Amino acid sequence: MTIPDGFPLSAARLLRRHAGWLGIAPLAALLVIAFAVPVVSLLRLSFGEAGFTLEHFVRIATVPLYRSVLLTTLTISVLTTLLCVVMSYPVAYLMATVGPRMRAALIVVVLLPFWTSSLVRTTAWIVILQGNGILNRLLMGIGLTSEPVAFVYNLSGVLIGMTHVLMPFVVLPLYAALRGLDLSTVQAAEGLGARPATVFFRIVVPLTAPGAVAGATIVFMNALGFYITPALMGGPAQTMISQMIADNVGRQLDWGFAAALSTVLLGATLVLFVLFQRVFGLDRLFAGGGGTKSGEPFRLTSRGRTAGGLFGAVMGFAVAVFLIAPILVVFPMSLGSSPFLAFPPTDLSFKWYVSFFENSKWVGALVRSLEVAAVTVAGAVVLGTAAAIGLDRIGPRWRRVLETVFVLPMIAPVIILAVGLYYLFAPVGLVASIWGLAIGHTVLAAPYVFITVRAALKTFDPNLELAAIGLGAPWGTMARRILVPVILPGILAGAVFAFITSFDDVILALFLTNIRTRTLPKLMYEGVAHEIDPTIIAAAGLIILVTVLVLALDLVLTRKRS
Repeated sequence: MTIPDGFPLSAARLLRRHAGWLGIAPLAALLVIAFAVPVVSLLRLSFGEAGFTLEHFVRIATVPLYRSVLLTTLTISVLTTLLCVVMSYPVAYLMATVGPRMRAALIVVVLLPFWTSSLVRTTAWIVILQGNGILNRLLMGIGLTSEPVAFVYNLSGVLIGMTHVLMPFVVLPLYAALRGLDLSTVQAAEGLGARPATVFFRIVVPLTAPGAVAGATIVFMNALGFYITPALMGGPAQTMISQMIADNVGRQLDWGFAAALSTVLLGATLVLFVLFQRVFGLDRLFAGGGGTKSGEPFRLTSRGRTAGGLFGAVMGFAVAVFLIAPILVVFPMSLGSSPFLAFPPTDLSFKWYVSFFENSKWVGALVRSLEVAAVTVAGAVVLGTAAAIGLDRIGPRWRRVLETVFVLPMIAPVIILAVGLYYLFAPVGLVASIWGLAIGHTVLAAPYVFITVRAALKTFDPNLELAAIGLGAPWGTMARRILVPVILPGILAGAVFAFITSFDDVILALFLTNIRTRTLPKLMYEGVAHEIDPTIIAAAGLIILVTVLVLALDLVLTRKRS
């Protein structure tokens, strides 16, 4: 078979395959140089610098302190995962059982915190939960307690903060599973006399369990490597393995032991990732909303909400309030003029925003964050898009392997990459440079672009490309006129992911910047770690505002393009 001008179809496909490898090469090279090399170099230290030894691993296994840290990490990760699953069911149920407008509002409530800086949310929870915070003042005001309750700087604070950050990873797959249920199954059970509770526990829970387990696995993988939330909201008893790695590098200067801890953490994460990929596949990492065939809201019964359903809806609303509370609290507090943080503010003022922009330290950090984010977005969009297009054009034998390799930076704990890059960049002068930090951020952000563009490419018919090339169109013309318009929403979504990934980062900035080159999140982290002043809340308000504007711009552009 030939294309009308005589260009053989087989030749077009061969050209397409070679172009695929050219698209993959740049991102692969970046990940080898700035991910594989620093991580492997760091892990190699765990087996000794002078000669092979297992001394550091024996130390981890035999010293009670380190065994305690490993147990604490495991315990906090398990508890966070359980809380995420239990709290996700009510809000996912509520999202699946309401009308389109309310559903859209609830999806925004779930996604907005997901996109908002985890440091901002952690800062907000500290303000809400501290001794003189909003929650304690409320409890004492209504007479439930006579003195402040310790909600923060302990296990409860860590669990609240980590659950809030990670819960969307369970809510979204659960919502998709509920919307994808076949309503005829539920109706048949009801027709046979099953009570609503029986339908829920015998039909709904088993059928949605894969979504819950997939989300729980993602949560557990992320929780193992958490650093910021336990460092800010926990106490000494809640020290996790990531904090121990940072401490051994920053204060103890014990690189070998830090590398051994990193090896243990990375090994556990990769084992979970391999199991996750085999059981669920990579698509679950970005599970979106599904939809029943009829498009109708999911119902346990045909008679409307039962008492149990009403209770579930109320609990879902409470969880939605939990998700959006930090954002609703931080921004109004930043508009107060009092030097003491209060909610609601007694008056409205831009005093602390003026203070922010009059202070060269804060303005410089903001400008630096935007510069690094701009470089990151440019690099991540080009590399991630090229890799996604390239991967779509090679044989299936290599496709799954490369897909796994490209998403590894999303899976590996960021603390390991940060320490590895510091170890690699320090001798060549890239530490304390925006270029070193931008390279690290691009490593983290490019996989997000790759995933979103890969998803967009599923709607593209490759025969259109073959036909255009066969008719003599240069590949660049074909891409500009046919391919890019189809996948542009995925590219824009990836760019938003890349921007927020860079603008939100604290861990890489802690290791790859100094006092003169620190970014806004790092400056906020340093302030929160000591004492929260209103200028930090104004900085948090600015980050929320920037995030909302970026998301709104992405939504407008995507709708116009559609």
